[in-house]
Amino acid sequence: MEKIEQVQQELEIEKADAWIMVDYENRNKTLVSFLGDKMLTRKIFMVFPHGEKPYLICHSIDTVFLSDEETLKNFDLHVYHTWEEMLNLEKNDFKGYKKVLMDISENGLLPRISLADYGSVEYIKSLGMEVISSGDMLQKFSAVYSSRAHELQLKADKLTLMIKDEAFKKIKQRILESGEVSEYEIQKFICDRFHEEGMVYDDPAIVAIGSNANNPHYGPTENCSSVIKMNDLVLIDMWAKMDDPEGVYADITWMGFVGENVPEIYAERFQVLKTAIDLDVEFLKRELPKRRVEGWEVDQVSRDYIASKGYGNYFIHRTGHNIAVDVSPHGPGVNIDNYESHDQREIVDGVTFSLEPGIYAPDFGERSETNVYIENRQPVVVAGRQEKIIAIMAL
Repeated sequence: MEKIEQVQQELEIEKADAWIMVDYENRNKTLVSFLGDKMLTRKIFMVFPHGEKPYLICHSIDTVFLSDEETLKNFDLHVYHTWEEMLNLEKNDFKGYKKVLMDISENGLLPRISLADYGSVEYIKSLGMEVISSGDMLQKFSAVYSSRAHELQLKADKLTLMIKDEAFKKIKQRILESGEVSEYEIQKFICDRFHEEGMVYDDPAIVAIGSNANNPHYGPTENCSSVIKMNDLVLIDMWAKMDDPEGVYADITWMGFVGENVPEIYAERFQVLKTAIDLDVEFLKRELPKRRVEGWEVDQVSRDYIASKGYGNYFIHRTGHNIAVDVSPHGPGVNIDNYESHDQREIVDGVTFSLEPGIYAPDFGERSETNVYIENRQPVVVAGRQEKIIAIMAL
């Protein structure tokens, strides 16, 4: 099994004796990916010892679903009946291990990978083992996707950028016709166009004029929406993927101004955001070929720059989030984050993440966002770059 061989390679890299996954009722998607979606109703451990055949510590009732040919080819079954037997199996099976990987995160800061329950981790620690995070391991099975998924991602990027252009032109059209247009109308236009292009999303796009854009997750509704008029600053944050099981999100944020010339105060702040992204990309290009780079490091590059320009207190979220094959644009892999968490997962080939610094000052908010795919130890910007604020009435 190719995935089991990959686990062994990772254990070698980590110098770990085993990877121990614990689950209940198929909550751990990575464990399910090894076994298939079986009806398991009792606590189960999936254990990958370094250099040995993997095994499952499982309840006797669940063995009826774990005795198929494929499962028994890849895993031995260590069966318990009572809770005392389960603890004794752990004690005996793990007695030779000194350092193990488990699905935990440092100080519980990454809930997406904190899948092992407290009691199980503490009991294993009590047996004398050092427990370290399996975050890098999990990422390679949950956030790295196929070449087909990448092609679907590129298609979504192209369509999303096209619909973004249409949305700004729609604002111009409605201003010329009526002198104003609601945020909600433009949001609905974007969502309708996504559907027409065979795309789906988890939540509708954000369309926000300057003061509303102070809230990173503001979104207009039919009953609560501001009016876009001449001289308004407009933020559009939009995300969607192809309607396909392997679809990967495009997630972008662009800024526009309803006028023919963009005022300096808007342009100046936007250039801070653009340069912050430039510095992140340059950092990745320079460092990835040489060494292990972790998510928090990239966040710190843009955060330090924005702070140096006097806007540090107004940058109130991480620089970026992972994007993968998922129902949400917020995937399970490495985030570009040294703010909400200290993400120490490695940036590896085959992952995608957003770069989306923002400045949310009291007078108005701005954000710029693109997506970066890592290929051959280099960052590839796949979702376009905004060089300056769009002068909407000059389109």
